[in-house]
Amino acid sequence: MLKVTKYKESQSLNFVYDIYTPINIEFGTWNISKEPTIYWRTGDFKKSLIEIGIGKYTGSIRSITLTLSENVYKMEKLNLDMKNITLIKGVPNFQVEEYEDKIYIDENNILNVYIGIDKVFISFSENDTVSIVQNENVGFALDKNKMVCGVIVSGMLEHEKNILEEALK
Repeated sequence: MLKVTKYKESQSLNFVYDIYTPINIEFGTWNISKEPTIYWRTGDFKKSLIEIGIGKYTGSIRSITLTLSENVYKMEKLNLDMKNITLIKGVPNFQVEEYEDKIYIDENNILNVYIGIDKVFISFSENDTVSIVQNENVGFALDKNKMVCGVIVSGMLEHEKNILEEALK
C-alpha cells in the first residue's frame, strides 16, 4: 500500500472524465526530465485498475488514473461518517525509498467504485478511514497507519457522472 509520510500545500488540479479513461486527475505541474514518475497500481489487473503517479525522488503526487473497474456500485447517498474522521487540507507526500529502482509498483487488491449523486469513492482497501487529506475536490482516505485506502472525488457534474457510469459499464 501507499504510505503517506507528510502533507504538502494544496495544488491545482486538472480533471478529465473520458469514456476510454474514466477518470484522470493531474496535480500541479512537474518536469518529467528532472524527476521521473513511478506508478503505484492496484486492482486485479484484468477487470480493475487504478494508477497513482508519484515523483520518483520526492514522493510528490502527480496523477490518479482510474482505468477500469467491474465492481461499480451506484449509491443514492455516498456518506462517510465524518464525525470520527480527521480532515487535513493539502496533498499527501508518499514514501518512495523502497521503490527507487522501479517504474511500476503493482499490488493486487480488490478495487470498488461507489458512484453517488455528485461524488465517487474509489476504494482499494477494507481498512477503516481515520483521516482524509483534501485537495480541492480530491480526498485521499487514509487508515490508522497512514496508508491510502481510497480516493474520493467530489463535485462531479451530472454530465461527468454520466460519462463515468458509461465508461465503467
